Parts: sequence; structure tokens; C-alpha cells
Amino acid sequence: MKKDRKVYIVLLNYNNSSDTMECLESLFHLSDDNFQIIVIDNSDSSFHIDTIEKWALGEITNINTQFPGNVFPMAPKPLDYVKTDQNTFENLYFSNKLVLVKANQNRGFSAGNNIALRNIVKFGQSEDFVWILNNDTVVTKNALTAYIDFYDASDKKLGIAGAKLLYYYKPDLIQAIGGKFNKKWYRSTHIGGNQDKQNPKSTFETIDFPIGASMFTTVKFIREVGDLCEDYFLYFEELDWTTRAKIKDWEIDWCEEAIVYHKEGGTTGSTDKKRKTNIFPEIQYFKSRKKFVNKYYQLNFSYYFSSLFYIVVRALQGKFKLSKALIKITFFE
Repeated sequence: MKKDRKVYIVLLNYNNSSDTMECLESLFHLSDDNFQIIVIDNSDSSFHIDTIEKWALGEITNINTQFPGNVFPMAPKPLDYVKTDQNTFENLYFSNKLVLVKANQNRGFSAGNNIALRNIVKFGQSEDFVWILNNDTVVTKNALTAYIDFYDASDKKLGIAGAKLLYYYKPDLIQAIGGKFNKKWYRSTHIGGNQDKQNPKSTFETIDFPIGASMFTTVKFIREVGDLCEDYFLYFEELDWTTRAKIKDWEIDWCEEAIVYHKEGGTTGSTDKKRKTNIFPEIQYFKSRKKFVNKYYQLNFSYYFSSLFYIVVRALQGKFKLSKALIKITFFE
């Protein structure tokens, strides 16, 4: 990597300092260290950002990791870090290796990440890279180098690159390599789920959008296309970004050698147990889907029919509270 190109790695933390610290441990073992990590804390209180600060100081030495093989030792502490708030961060440039930022309020995935993106665009160089990464991930030590080499080798006008996402708890299986969007029924699906991690890129269909858990791009791209759309509290922000990118002739792809292990649910602050009964993600998905379709297509028969089909399926599963909420979103909001 050219030493004058910096990589900004953006993590969004919401009531989940445990996952964030494990992710940070893996990041501080990347083979290329020309990066700055910006953690935006959307949590309900200062507890989690204070906890991450204690980790940076070396006061927390036991990271709750369940990753098979525990691929990294503890990073040397204390780290070069600074802790600040959103208002101060937006007006000053920080050169510290780790920047912890407390958001004024939780306004969702896009708004949280944009706190970092707007500061990066303000102070960064066009050639610098930006890596938006979920906090409930663990990266391999060569993931960053793989991303940079992928960009340098590309003959496309490459805008956003996704990663090969593997299941954290089943690391031999692919979670997704990207997604497809069905323009007839306005449904998004993931590609590659539960396939063997050794399957080569040539065996997969092309993607329409990267998975938001790992999106790699450049400052130049963000300056031209814009940052994440804050109309969406959660979900569809990467599809909106991709849609705007394609209008300006940017290409979307994924890097086969950029390996990221993903737990799922950490960004929303949900645990495995809560996820089974938590209707919040599906409600947000429906809200964001409607906004996206209304913005780029139209709320026509296909939209209402596919929505109603989904609602009926949830009702047959006994999820009546969820079904009622989805009916309200689809027909009355």
C-alpha cells in the first residue's frame, strides 16, 4: 500500500461493547497498520464507550470471545486513543489511532456512520480508503491488505466492495458475499448463504449490492455519491448507496480474499436469545423497504402483493403482533 493513503475504519457501537472490543482486537492485528479506527457510540448511556476506553487503557484483559481457535492474542495496551463527543469530533481533526465518539442520540445505522463519514470527507484525501464494518465481526489479519490490492488491481470504476462474510459460529460456511434485489417484487436476498467457504468467486452470480456488515470504498466515492441516506433507520442503506452509485457509473463488487466473520445482531444490540422474539428488525426492514421502493420505483400492485404474502407467512407462524405492525406499515403509514 502507498504510505500516503490512509484507511479509515468505522465501527458503530450500540449497547454492545463486548463485541466491539473483540472486533477491535482483530483490527489491531491487521498486517497493514496505516489505519485509523473511529468508533461511533450510539448507546443509551456512556457505559459502553467508557468500557471500550478501559479496554484501550489495558484495564480490561478478558475479552469474551467464542471464536474457534481465538485467532489473535491481546493487542498491546495502552493504545493511542482519544475519547470525545459528536460536537467536538465534527469540528476537529484527530490523528489518534483510535477515536471514540459519543453520539448525541441514536438516529440509526446511517446517521451513526455518517458522523464519521462527514468528518473523514472533510479532512481526508480523495485517495484515502473507508471501511465501514459492523462491530459484531472479527477480521482476518490480511483482510485490509486484500481489500487494497483488490482496488489497485481493478480495471473498473470501483465504488464499493463487499467482503466474503463467514458465519462467526460456523466459520467454514459463507453467510453472504453480497445481495440481489428483485425489481419485480421488490425483495432483497443474500447470495452464497450456507455454501462452503472454499467455493471460488466464479461459482457465484454477480451481486447488486454489498452486505452492510463490511463495505470498503474511497473518500473520492463518498464525495461524488454522498454519504449514507438517513431516511432509513436500519436496512436498505447499502442498497440505496449502491443505487445512487450506479447512476453515476460506479461499479459494485466483492473481494474474495477479504474474509470477515460475522455474528449478526450486534449492530442492533440484540443477542441470540433476544433475536428469536425481537420484532424490531423486521419492522425496520419493512419501513425501510417501503421508503426505498417509494423513492426509486412505485408502491404498485407488486409491492402490496409481495408485502401481504410476507405478512400472511408471519401470521401462519403465529407472529400476530408482528403481522399487525407490518399491516399498519404497508397500508396505513
